[in-house]
Amino acid sequence: MKNLGEEMPVEGQPRSPKRKFWVGAAALAAVALAGGMAINANSQAQAENKSESVQKDFADVAKADAETGDKVYVDSQAQVIKSLGEPGKLTVDGEKKSSFEITVHSVKVIDSCTLRGFGGQISPENGSFLLVDVSARLATSAANVVEEEIALMPLDSSVFGVSTGENKEVTYSLDTAASYSCELEGALDIAVGAGDEVRGKLVLDSPYSSGQIVYDPDKTGGWTWSY
Repeated sequence: MKNLGEEMPVEGQPRSPKRKFWVGAAALAAVALAGGMAINANSQAQAENKSESVQKDFADVAKADAETGDKVYVDSQAQVIKSLGEPGKLTVDGEKKSSFEITVHSVKVIDSCTLRGFGGQISPENGSFLLVDVSARLATSAANVVEEEIALMPLDSSVFGVSTGENKEVTYSLDTAASYSCELEGALDIAVGAGDEVRGKLVLDSPYSSGQIVYDPDKTGGWTWSY
């Protein structure tokens, strides 16, 4: 998690649309850090870390889910471990209700997809297409804790990664031209705004046909689901 000031744009400098998405998200995640409070990531978890570096990375993450009290586990890549259908949560310290939730419901491996707008089949560039069913929710209150005009959490394929399994290095760059070219019914929105809840599908171009899906926009630790 970043300090609030580190994620805010420098005054007078232009901001790209993609950065605008994540500035709002990072500020939401970091707001609880200002003044020394801790943030509870994912299942509100610090968890059974498997290395000293992970323990340091998750120093600001709680040990248990604020809503359920369940213990949460973090792998050696600083990813909080979830099961398919189980939400990753971001919750401000002292609160019970999460401010942000994301859930990977299912992952289907496909060898090809229909070329959008033209028909015919196209193949993945990295090895396998992953058809991922995702839902996300951002609380209305998120708009009150960011300085951006719009509070958003990104959901496009660039913020997802994959690994071959728990504790394995995460690979990103799954947002290839091939994956964006797939015909997709019920496509996932590229972001979720404050007060909104979305669900849909996206295609990732993965080098692995099995392993783990990772949601980690800032590449500093997020959530992971086995598929």
